[in-house]
Amino acid sequence: MSDVFVVHYHEIGLKGRNRDFFEETLARNLKRALRGTGYERIRRGFSRITIDFKAENQLDTAVQRASSVLGIANVGVGRRVRQDIDEITDVAVQLMQAEPFDSFAVRARHSHTTFPLKSAKINEIVGRQIQDATGAAVDLKNPDATAYIEIFGHSAIVYRKRVGGRGGLPVGTSGRVLALLSGGIDSPVAAWRMALRGSEVEFLHFHARPFTDPSSVRQVEELLRILVRYQLRCILHLVPLGDAQREIVTHSPASLRLVLYRRTMMRIAAALAEQREAQALVTGDSLGQVASQTMENMNTVSAAIPGVQVFRPLIGMDKLEIIDTARRIGTFDVSTRKYQDCCVLFESRSPITRATAGAAQRSESELDVDSLVGKALAGIETRTFDLPPPQQRGTPGPASPGA
Repeated sequence: MSDVFVVHYHEIGLKGRNRDFFEETLARNLKRALRGTGYERIRRGFSRITIDFKAENQLDTAVQRASSVLGIANVGVGRRVRQDIDEITDVAVQLMQAEPFDSFAVRARHSHTTFPLKSAKINEIVGRQIQDATGAAVDLKNPDATAYIEIFGHSAIVYRKRVGGRGGLPVGTSGRVLALLSGGIDSPVAAWRMALRGSEVEFLHFHARPFTDPSSVRQVEELLRILVRYQLRCILHLVPLGDAQREIVTHSPASLRLVLYRRTMMRIAAALAEQREAQALVTGDSLGQVASQTMENMNTVSAAIPGVQVFRPLIGMDKLEIIDTARRIGTFDVSTRKYQDCCVLFESRSPITRATAGAAQRSESELDVDSLVGKALAGIETRTFDLPPPQQRGTPGPASPGA
């Protein structure tokens, strides 16, 4: 017997001839997530991925990391055994006796094997032994505990503990995007939702130092230490926007400042996306949430970068839905801390809510836009965040990832 995970896919199971590509990417992501946890081998086959562990392992850390890898429906944590009904039954009884329960069920799956007993018979034999050992009642509809038995190939896996995954597609299967990341609630959720669709997300943060303090940079770094659990590696580009904002304030009407800031940011982001071979930009816009996110203002902002694809995955979500997602993925507490956002620098008390592209272009005629974009691009700092190694027993926790 050995400790083993059995990983079930989410959407991958619906793929056709290119399913191998998705499975390979998911297996590769699992290997990266589980480094240092004591896994021995990761195998694909029979519509699942199995992960065998050495005797010395960190199963608790491993299950947390594996269940955060995008593309996974659930992870079963159990034992690999021979295809022998007595051994299967003994292990099932052991696992079920680990914690008390009043009712239980047995769920056997039998596929791609010559094992003679069918699922219903396995359920009957194993269920009778569990009931004799525990005195618990059988409840097939709403059991307190479940013994899962999966028989395939030349072995069987028995488990009681099953941890839900995040679903979606494996990161790296849907191209690269560049996400504009503030320190607030919305943009980390937007980036996460793109990762959930299989995109490799790089991050772009605009700051206004030295006109603001470094709190926004610290905030996004904390957010990436959370998001790296799902994407496993995050690349952050820090872009200075303060000089461009100062020029906009000097030459443009106060009511247009926010829209012009956003148009400048999008031009910089589009240029960086081309350098990084990203296929689209991602923003945290939600229709009507703030002045810059009216339909007219978003159209005017997008008009600054014709031909560039912009994804707004939160566009139809309300604030409560976004907050709920932020709580689920772990970014909410960090996002609600106070920080100095570059967009509030020299902010007008009455920003325009229905700006036109023509009005924006007339104001920009007073600016050397290309020079402002080039200067910002020249000042970029890039930092990489990797999933840190698991804490070894008896040692302090790992240092935070960074540049």
